[in-house]
Amino acid sequence: MDARRLRVLTRAAFAAGLLATSLAAPVEAADCALSAPATVNVGSTFTIEGSGFPASTSIDIDFAIDGGASDAFSVQSDATGALQIALVPEDIDIGVTTVQATAGSTCTASVTYTVLAAGATPPPAATESPASGTGSEPTAPQTDSDAIGGRNGSAGLRWILALALVGVGSAGLFLTRLPRRR
Repeated sequence: MDARRLRVLTRAAFAAGLLATSLAAPVEAADCALSAPATVNVGSTFTIEGSGFPASTSIDIDFAIDGGASDAFSVQSDATGALQIALVPEDIDIGVTTVQATAGSTCTASVTYTVLAAGATPPPAATESPASGTGSEPTAPQTDSDAIGGRNGSAGLRWILALALVGVGSAGLFLTRLPRRR
């Protein structure tokens, strides 16, 4: 292979790599979530449940109580990416508590609950009324997907990227093919 063909092939491979990097969809964060009851009484057992975390991974948990110091520890997610933390709050825990679970840089989830004194009843939940109208007004149609069915046009970009890579590969084969001698 002569130097000219090698340069053309190298440039084509570099251009394909640059195109692939610029058009590739970014990695989406995991859909991790935490759930807990809105209120819990001192001395009552309750569970904080998590889902959507990376499977079999150490998850950093941080508890922050309003007006108090925070507490941190780690738990292991199971093979499905779920976790459970069973707690029994004490008198020192009375107030609003925020729990944050972090799995590296891939996902972070948080939940807030209120610890009430033993035997206290939670305040009635406030009912939200719509700002105007009855709440059954028509809404605007969804416009964030393309005709191919991808999310935010990502499927169309994948097809363009695939066709561009096939074209660059074909051009590279054509340009590096040795001429036949007769």
